[in-house]
Amino acid sequence: MKNNLFSIPPHVPFLPALAKSVIDGTLLGDWPRKGPFWLSDVTIILPTRRARLALSQAFSDALGGAALLPDIRTFGGEPAEEDLFANPADAPPLPKAVSSVARRFILSALVEKWTGQNSSSALELVKIGTKDPSATFSLADSLARLIDDFETEQVPVAALRSIVPEELAGQWQQTLEFLEIALSAWPQILEQRGEVDAAKLRNLLLQHQAKNLELLYGDRPVIAAGSTGSVPATAALMKAITGLARGALVLPGLDKGLTEQSLTTLLDQQAAPHGHPQYGLAQLLEKLGRLPRDVVDLGKQNHRTRLIRQALALAEETANWNDLRQKLGDDESGDSGLNKALEGISIIAAPGEQQQAAAIALAARDALTKNLSVGIISPDRN
Repeated sequence: MKNNLFSIPPHVPFLPALAKSVIDGTLLGDWPRKGPFWLSDVTIILPTRRARLALSQAFSDALGGAALLPDIRTFGGEPAEEDLFANPADAPPLPKAVSSVARRFILSALVEKWTGQNSSSALELVKIGTKDPSATFSLADSLARLIDDFETEQVPVAALRSIVPEELAGQWQQTLEFLEIALSAWPQILEQRGEVDAAKLRNLLLQHQAKNLELLYGDRPVIAAGSTGSVPATAALMKAITGLARGALVLPGLDKGLTEQSLTTLLDQQAAPHGHPQYGLAQLLEKLGRLPRDVVDLGKQNHRTRLIRQALALAEETANWNDLRQKLGDDESGDSGLNKALEGISIIAAPGEQQQAAAIALAARDALTKNLSVGIISPDRN
């Protein structure tokens, strides 16, 4: 099995490391790096447009000025940008996506029509009043998110009909009557308009990419980077890339130290591991038929990253924290690995929220005066 799976650890700046690994040939296999145009033969696919712009800057910084850059795309991309992925011989034109504004007003009209046809008990079930425009728009937005979630996961919305919790059978039937807006009315309207939801169009674009990769690129290098493959269509594209002669994946922050027990738990839906940061990557590796040991780290080990990963151990492994702490090890100077991991970290025990906020503001202001970047992470965004 060829070595085409890589990961950039969380303590390493992702895009500069990606650019460096392309320039030095780490991600290109035996592809020749000669002449002025070799870099333009490389295709890199990223999750967002913002990442595309930032990677272009990273290449410019690494190369020391103007140069021909790789072809940098996004997963799915825009129809106009992805025309090259379509097979010109037999590919039908892609449908147009309905605008978010049009969808919101149409769904709101459907919700309003539903409220006029149902009893007060049914309206109470979905928390809406007959003269409450804001609630109507809010429900329309919720329906839109539901439709997108089902489309993204490639699950038919009609699957809702098969969910019948016995203890809530009566309420569920009332809710299902409301959800028929998404199940029946909305697809019919889209068909009449000759449009599709944006989430469906994205899936279609990803499928076009996966289908035509070999036709378009042949043996040229194609690198997919920064995605966990949480969207099924994206995961399918990533798997297709690994099948190319010079296709490579660069994953964000895979924990190569995952134990066999941890990996089993992350793959067990009954264990509800969905909130764990390694969940998506574990699911992707299973789809690829690979294991963490098959992945090459593009960065050195780091005590803090190891500490954070151990602090996020799954419930079954928290009893091993004492052993894990010892495994952080000491460096050549004899300093504790734990001390190294916590270097530069301070704890403020604030007597109240106001003092806490003031301390955070002062720390942020101090960092900004030193031209440092600041990130503030809170469980409550308010």
